Amino acid sequence: MKLLISGVSGYIGSHLLKKIDPEKYQVAVLVRKSIQDTLPGTIIINVNDPDWKKKVQSFGPDTVIHLAAHLTSGDDENQIDKLIEANIRFGTHLLDAIRSSKVKVFINTGTFAEYHIKEGKKTPAYLYAATKTAFLSIIEYYQSIIGFKLLNIVPYTVYGGRHSAKKMIDYIFESLGSSSDIKMTPGEQVLDFIHIEDVVDFYNTLLSRLDQIDKNNLEVHLGSGIGITPKKITELMEVISGVKANINWGGLSYRRNDTMFSVAPQHLTGSQIGWTPSINIEKGIRLYLKEKQVDDI
Repeated sequence: MKLLISGVSGYIGSHLLKKIDPEKYQVAVLVRKSIQDTLPGTIIINVNDPDWKKKVQSFGPDTVIHLAAHLTSGDDENQIDKLIEANIRFGTHLLDAIRSSKVKVFINTGTFAEYHIKEGKKTPAYLYAATKTAFLSIIEYYQSIIGFKLLNIVPYTVYGGRHSAKKMIDYIFESLGSSSDIKMTPGEQVLDFIHIEDVVDFYNTLLSRLDQIDKNNLEVHLGSGIGITPKKITELMEVISGVKANINWGGLSYRRNDTMFSVAPQHLTGSQIGWTPSINIEKGIRLYLKEKQVDDI
C-alpha cells in the first residue's frame, strides 16, 4: 500500500509515523519543515515546494491519512487566517493533488468539539471545530469526483507521549507538589481521555482492516467511551504519585462554549472496525508519570 500522511510533525502524526511498518507500507509525508525520526525509505514532500502537488501525483497514494491542522480554541483576528489556511485551504489543495490519482481511501481527522451540544449533530464549539465541519463538505465534494472511501476519525481527549503544546493533564502534573497554586477552571467537565499509544494502535489496526470496511462513508469516534472529570484525574494522579496537587479550582472561568460533556458514543467508537482501547485511565496515568520521570533524567 502507498500511504500518504499529512501532519507528521504534529502530536498524533509524529507518534504514528514511528509505528508505521515500513515492510507493509510505502510511505510519503507532507511537511512544511524538515523532520527527524522518519521511517526508512520515507518520501518527504515539502509543501513549500512549488511542485509539491506533482510529487504527490508521482507518488500515487492508495490511502491518505490527513492529520494536518491548526488547533486553537481562539477565534480572534490573528487566528482566522491560520485556521482557514491550515484546516481548509491546505486540505483542499491536497484533495486537488490527488484527484488524478487512484486513491481508494481518504482518512480525515475531525474533533470532538464539533459535537458541542448533542451527539450526532454537528454544533461546533470553536472556530477551529467549525473549520473541521466545513472541510468535511469539501471532502465529500471531491469524494464524488474521485470516488474514494471516506473515513472521518473524531479523536477525543488525547494524552501521553511527547508533544509541544501543553494539555490539561500537563498542568495537573505541574501542580503536584507546587509551592504556588495552579489556576484552573472548576474542573467538572466530563471528558473522554484516550492515551496516544491507543490512538496509534487504532490507526494501525484501521490500516490493516480497510478492505473489511464496506461503507463508503464512516465516522469513527476515537475514545474510550468512558467519561471522567479533571478533578477525578487529579485525585487519581495524587494517589499514584503520592504527591498532593496544588490547584485553585475555579481560579479560571470556563471558556465560552466550553465542552462540559464529551464522551465517545459507544456505537460510533473503534468497535466498528473491531478495535477497543487497551489502556484504561489508571494505566494511562501510570504511563504518563513514568514518561515524565524519564524526561526529567
